[in-house]
Amino acid sequence: MLRRALPSTKRLVGRTFSTVEQVARPSKWKRRLLIATGVAGAGGATVFGFSYSSEKKRQEVEKKIRSVEEKAVPTRAQQLKRLASGEEFDVLVVGGGATGAGVALEAQLRGLNVACVEQEDFASGTSSKSTKLLWAGSRYLVKGLVKLFSPSSITSPATAWNDFMGTWHMVLGCFRERTYMLTMNPHITNWVPIAVPLDKWIIWPPPFDYPPAALGPCTGLFVIFFKFYDLLGKYVAPSSFVMSSERARADFPQMDGKRMKYVSVFYEGEHNDARTNLCIAFTAAMYGAAISNYAKVERILFDEKGVAQGAEVLDKADPNAKPFQIKAKKIIYCGGPFTDGLRQLSEGQDVKPMVNASGGTHIVLPPYYCPRHIGMVDMMTSRGSFLFFLPWEGYTLVGTTDVKTKPDLHHQVPEDEIQYLINECEKYLSPSLRVRRRDVMSAWYGIRPLCGDPNAKDQSSASRDHVVSHHPSNGITFVSGGKWTTWREMAEDGVEQVIQRHPELKKKAGPSISLETPLLGTGKTDLFPEGYHENLAVNLSQKYDLAFDVAQHLVRNYGTRAGQVLDMVDQDTVKGSRSGLYKHYRRLYEGAAATTGYPYLEAEVRYAVNHEYAVSPADVLARRTRLAFLNSTAARLCLPRVVEIMAECLGWSPERALLEHEQAEQLLARDFAGPVPNKEGALLRSACTADVKDVFDHIDVEQKGTLTKSGIAKAAAELGFPLSQAELQKAVSEMDTDKNGEVHFPEFLAIWLQLHSFRIDLVLLLGIM
Repeated sequence: MLRRALPSTKRLVGRTFSTVEQVARPSKWKRRLLIATGVAGAGGATVFGFSYSSEKKRQEVEKKIRSVEEKAVPTRAQQLKRLASGEEFDVLVVGGGATGAGVALEAQLRGLNVACVEQEDFASGTSSKSTKLLWAGSRYLVKGLVKLFSPSSITSPATAWNDFMGTWHMVLGCFRERTYMLTMNPHITNWVPIAVPLDKWIIWPPPFDYPPAALGPCTGLFVIFFKFYDLLGKYVAPSSFVMSSERARADFPQMDGKRMKYVSVFYEGEHNDARTNLCIAFTAAMYGAAISNYAKVERILFDEKGVAQGAEVLDKADPNAKPFQIKAKKIIYCGGPFTDGLRQLSEGQDVKPMVNASGGTHIVLPPYYCPRHIGMVDMMTSRGSFLFFLPWEGYTLVGTTDVKTKPDLHHQVPEDEIQYLINECEKYLSPSLRVRRRDVMSAWYGIRPLCGDPNAKDQSSASRDHVVSHHPSNGITFVSGGKWTTWREMAEDGVEQVIQRHPELKKKAGPSISLETPLLGTGKTDLFPEGYHENLAVNLSQKYDLAFDVAQHLVRNYGTRAGQVLDMVDQDTVKGSRSGLYKHYRRLYEGAAATTGYPYLEAEVRYAVNHEYAVSPADVLARRTRLAFLNSTAARLCLPRVVEIMAECLGWSPERALLEHEQAEQLLARDFAGPVPNKEGALLRSACTADVKDVFDHIDVEQKGTLTKSGIAKAAAELGFPLSQAELQKAVSEMDTDKNGEVHFPEFLAIWLQLHSFRIDLVLLLGIM
């Protein structure tokens, strides 16, 4: 068996050490391979690992990037003024998530005049609630191969081959887009190793219901697959490898290494999704797009032939605002799971739904549940879906579930799904780690779109890939589906199809250059004349006498624009630290800074308001910073200070500030769960094993580790519902499945999970969980 030590932490945790970009940027021989194989183009100079046809071309791109980086992002007020000016745009994009912002950027880079409006905040929906991975589709590839080599393909080989080739091209597209994100935008991305623990030599039932896969661990099939995965990615990512069970216990002590035969490890990309979305949107703005959040389309405007020619829009952030009109030659809907709602604006309320929504819950646990340098995936959960267990922003992210749901921008987090995730992640954790429900620091619910094309002949299934659909009469196009990794590909495909269908735009538009255009934060600035490099966080820390964790946070979220954030610091609040090594800049959550390490500064609130279109406290707490996603309790605790700062910046009256505080409090309570469970509407079909053990220990009044008849009777009496002899005998009989006169914890757990009314009554009486 191949044994290999885990790569050094510097290599793996790019975002924690100054050498992060050495991971994000391919080595010299890998960059040559990229060029030779055509991932980046045909030879020439390279920038962040991508190739240009000549040194002159490279210099032109760098000059253009610098001219953009040195500008200030147009303010939201300036953008709204332009949108309401009566200017006619070539394209109006409705939706400011990853897809909508991407379409706006793609169209603007091609020379079109673009407007983009979002009814709430950028990334307030699906785009901020992902698993934070930029992955190349390993699951889709496996499913495609399984289907290709299944017995059913023998009867219709042509169909099986065509289906596989569709999956194959989709996966190759994912690899290309992952390479673009990790090499061109190292300031907002990093590689993360993901362990696949194998605790049996033969897996049954077999993964993906494919019998030959049962032999995967003993035949090395998983190892071979991930080496093939490396090859498809042109070796841009660090290479996959195998860890012995001993090595796994050393490097991932949280894992139940004693059960492991060995662990296969592969790499995917990781990012801070909401910040990436903001980066895309503001890059589009810097290149000239008129873009705004909280600008809701009230109705679509049509010409005399019924062709859409614009929209009536309302600024939701201004209570006194009046609707204004935006004129456009072409409208593109980018509503994600809410696309059908947008289609109703132009096609009527009886429009045939084309988007199936899939809901996914994620939870955040304390950092000690996962090493900072490696994650884990369960490829076959009890529901047959993937479950990731990842280090993210210094904490442990667990997700996701996959259940059918209805689109809802502010969906309450299902308590049953939280409990399911806890139980699933416990399967591979050491017995010494007992994940409790109160360990959940935050939880959220995201909705993914599975979309079909209303104009397609085959309406039998929704696509995991993206869909670009054109209405035959009103001229509106919608782009939906896909995944975070392929946001740029979706945008390019959507804009290209629109251009090809519109002669006037086709004449004006240039070729796509988004694949060679980095996002905001990589270019040269006055503060960082060398542009983005590996030691940028070190330079920032030294220049401003800044704590290194704060410097790292600012660099990986703002890149070379990090200095602009520090320009917003109130210098009267800056103090020297006790150690004398750096100055103390006021953090947003001072009370937890020493123990939890939240690096967010108060200056980021001011920067968010002045430069990043934040208009509500939730914008700051959930998307400009990620505090609500990491610790919903901490977010609520620092809400008053956020409101105070925003009131100063925006001139809110005391009454307006109070209203904003109340609305943010309600939104945080609705959108994010925390340590205290909300059982309203929960079926509680499952429960956290550690919490059930607490109930068991509470009833085990004799502290024997088992429940006897006398112990159950005594506990029942103390709880206020004494049992008759007949009731007591029945209770013991139901729990004591092996009929030995005592109830052990596994028997109690089985009864707990089976008897809904029993556990609800008991929980209410005990006042726990």
